[in-house]
Amino acid sequence: MGHVLGIDAAWTVTNPSGVALLTTDTNPPRVLQASPSFEDFVRKTMPDAWCGKYDAKASLADVLVAAKEMGADAIDVIAVDMPLAHQPVRGRRRCDQLISRSFGARGCATHTPTTSRPGIVSDSLLREARQAGFNLVTEASHRPERALLEVYPHVALLELCNAGYRVPYKLARRARYWPEASAADRLSTILVSWERILRRLNERLDFDFAVDCTDRPLQFWKAWEDVIDAIVCCWVGLEWLSGRARPYGDEIAAIWVPERTDLGQELA
Repeated sequence: MGHVLGIDAAWTVTNPSGVALLTTDTNPPRVLQASPSFEDFVRKTMPDAWCGKYDAKASLADVLVAAKEMGADAIDVIAVDMPLAHQPVRGRRRCDQLISRSFGARGCATHTPTTSRPGIVSDSLLREARQAGFNLVTEASHRPERALLEVYPHVALLELCNAGYRVPYKLARRARYWPEASAADRLSTILVSWERILRRLNERLDFDFAVDCTDRPLQFWKAWEDVIDAIVCCWVGLEWLSGRARPYGDEIAAIWVPERTDLGQELA
């Protein structure tokens, strides 16, 4: 079918955005590259060098050039974890309301966009994607050759992991997940959650890396979190390509959610 680019987009200009590239030219589809920032993706930085400072100079255009160098002559889908719309995103949208109504009881309500978060960051990414020939897709009947999708990894993971409630994998929320645990135990349990997610992804996708955050600074853990989110975005883009995703929203903005998978049962 082609190639999918997944972006775990930062909502501010000062933070990096994770990015992953997936090819469907293999069986199963293979993750060709996954990085915690546009800069690392362009430079093909290995994990041991991920903890440097980010200068935020690499653009989506740079990422697309790098993807072509990796064998992706054309990207069919860009799946982005960030509010996007056919008009500037400055507040709560119908898609946010629908996702919160449908998945809020399972711990996956959405954050409310504001004029500053993501604000101009969303505007800039949408503009760059359009300049590269991608069309924002908000309706099931619209299937352009180059599609730009908004996705939401928390909800996607409910479907991927057949989970009854939000999968606890975010570093910033570890104290809230396990308030009685020690700092070391919280990090250890986060790693277990990541392994669960990667195991389920590996049942659908091919990749040859494993997370190893042993004795590494917290910044390194955060880099891996962003990489995992980017791969999840890729998976949702793949599900859209395969006709197994549905939009929650309207003609202005929609969040694409994969349908319940057939990966079998797993405890929440």
